[in-house]
Amino acid sequence: NHLARTPPAVFLIGAGSSHPQRVVRTRPPMASIASAAAAAAAATGAAGVTRTTRNVAVNVPARHSGGVDASHGQCAPCRGFRTTTTAGSPRRALSVIAFGKKKKGFAELMGGGNEAADAPKVAAAAAAAAAAAAAAVAVAEAERCPCGGRDAQLPYGRCCKPFHKGEGYPEDCVTLMRSRFSGYAKGEGEYVVRTTHPENPIFKSGAKTESGKVVSSLAADVRATCKNVRFYDLEIVSDKASKSDEHLVGFRYKCRVVGQKGFKELAEEKHSELSTFRRGESGEWLFLDGIAGVVNS
Repeated sequence: NHLARTPPAVFLIGAGSSHPQRVVRTRPPMASIASAAAAAAAATGAAGVTRTTRNVAVNVPARHSGGVDASHGQCAPCRGFRTTTTAGSPRRALSVIAFGKKKKGFAELMGGGNEAADAPKVAAAAAAAAAAAAAAVAVAEAERCPCGGRDAQLPYGRCCKPFHKGEGYPEDCVTLMRSRFSGYAKGEGEYVVRTTHPENPIFKSGAKTESGKVVSSLAADVRATCKNVRFYDLEIVSDKASKSDEHLVGFRYKCRVVGQKGFKELAEEKHSELSTFRRGESGEWLFLDGIAGVVNS
């Protein structure tokens, strides 16, 4: 029997070796295979799986062609495998490959490893993130001051609200213009009246019809405007001094009439105005009057 006469031989399998390689084939006796498998199972523990073969094609570094001893297990090609040998010569024995339990890879540890199964979860997470971002933008837009928040796009509480509540006063005409616009948008009619120059025609004599009949005061007119018109998209177009105590500010804006019976909002309107500001008795800037439609829109 050829198998019975063939002495067992050891071959340790390595991968990625830089040594010259040669192929060796073995046909060990069945009894030796069984005993080696039992020894390998004991060595690897209950969790391990032992696999043997009668006819194995393996790559062995050329420098190990004369046989393999215990020191060979320390070289780089062989370090990745557990091996055990049958009893007998330390240089001639049966090769047994012992495989331990597979460990999780990096992708599995991080929750990946199955892209097809994870795709719906990834899509759902992306949709949730997009919805959260859109909600944050909507909140930011709602909190932004109606005047645009100046260059820093400040929220109302840090922009015009302190002026409306008497916690400060604008130092320049552009800031005053912005705060008055926000006053209309926020219904702060008293602030609009307070920042109007006494020489303003409506402030002095009230709002009049073409025939000269007084129909309302400035305060009443401002309150009605705040209630029935929604102001937005203010844009400062020009800012220049006119006289030593006067200043001109040109601006554009959009508005919609609201609260009309049968309508939620009327069509959007675009307006422009050139406003004149004059210093008051205390040196503060006040709105004097405005000319509509003279700023290119």
